[in-house]
Amino acid sequence: MSLDIDYILPSWESESIIQNLEISNLQDVGTEKWFQYHKNILQLNQQSVLEIRNMREETIKEWFVNYQKIPVLIYEAIQIAIWKQKVFPLIIELNGEPANTFMIYSIFYHENIAVSLMENILFHRDSLESLDDSALDLIDYAVNNITTSIIFVEETVNAEPLDTSCIGELLYKRKEIEFNIGMMSVAIIGYLASSAEQMPLSVLKRLLMTHDIPYIFTQLIEKRPWKKKNPEGEDMVYTSSWEKQKSNEEDKICKLEGQVWIGLRELLLNPKCAPYYQITAFRLSELTKLQKQLHERILDQISPLIDLRRWLSYLNVSSLPEETKPIICVEIIPQIRSSIINKYKKQWKKLARYQSESLYRKDIEYLQTIAQILSVAYDFDKINKETKVCARCNDAACKRCSKCKSVWYCGRECQVKDWSSHKSTCDKIMNKNFDDVQE
Repeated sequence: MSLDIDYILPSWESESIIQNLEISNLQDVGTEKWFQYHKNILQLNQQSVLEIRNMREETIKEWFVNYQKIPVLIYEAIQIAIWKQKVFPLIIELNGEPANTFMIYSIFYHENIAVSLMENILFHRDSLESLDDSALDLIDYAVNNITTSIIFVEETVNAEPLDTSCIGELLYKRKEIEFNIGMMSVAIIGYLASSAEQMPLSVLKRLLMTHDIPYIFTQLIEKRPWKKKNPEGEDMVYTSSWEKQKSNEEDKICKLEGQVWIGLRELLLNPKCAPYYQITAFRLSELTKLQKQLHERILDQISPLIDLRRWLSYLNVSSLPEETKPIICVEIIPQIRSSIINKYKKQWKKLARYQSESLYRKDIEYLQTIAQILSVAYDFDKINKETKVCARCNDAACKRCSKCKSVWYCGRECQVKDWSSHKSTCDKIMNKNFDDVQE
């Protein structure tokens, strides 16, 4: 057996990039300077993914926490969301269909990788506790993604774009990315909700009173956007992408669904949350819908939900509590989105014209420079070769046969059990490799 360990960035370089990481300038989007910045964020995300998959120390997470750089990622995600809404339509209006889509697609994807990196980092409770007031901006941003790209959308992205023009392809990719961001936003809100005990009151108020997260989570459980059927009628489940559901896992709760249930339980049963969530007649009617979802399949996998089912049963037979006056507390207003909007107010067309010079530039040398930057950033070979599955149990695998180096396993136990069937194949591969060398 051998274990492949790769690094996207050396440790010292990752730390240096994070330590010096600052928010980008919206005016620079689409320029060579911005694409260099985009490459850094993308490679940090790739390094974070490798650390998680190989179960190594998560140094990327530690440096983002220690250097207090999580707000930079929040700012980047919000800034690109604004760019898509305010600037992108004007660029298309001024210039028409682009000759290529790779630069504009990279801008869309920048938001995706900022949120992906946040999701990796915020999985850890100490990361959540390190959030400053930008947590409120994050909540507003994530809830908007959940509602606009998942809850109020009837169906997910088609298997193939219906419009094959450059504009059609861009809009298809944008929709696909926004769905992915919406699903990652579910996870992020789930992390915040499940750590309600450690969250400041301003965060709880935002989750419960401003956005009514229990209602949103109830809608998610009803719609189950993490599951669908493909055109062939096969069951698909969303992890970080759509995958075919294994035949023996029809009843298995996926990671996202589990996060939603745990978040719901914490928000509804935690005494710290109760003062901020008045049970009204409407909320009662919505929450009691969860009872039919809490069957034995769910409870067997997440046993703490037994308490939630008991609470819902009590809620269903008891009278509504008397309406109480809202708790008075100082409200902190999210700043990031409003600061960007105010900074560039009435300048959107000017920005579109300026950025069009880079995004529609036909200078071959310039295009080659940008392509070179992106080719380094989008080299997924090191990521892809880690996404192996065990030849015996189909779980994630990081080790492979030391002889043929072609078959992967999750551990020695599966390798030993599979040896009787793999032995002949292994010998054939070794003989073929020997013959190739001789030739």
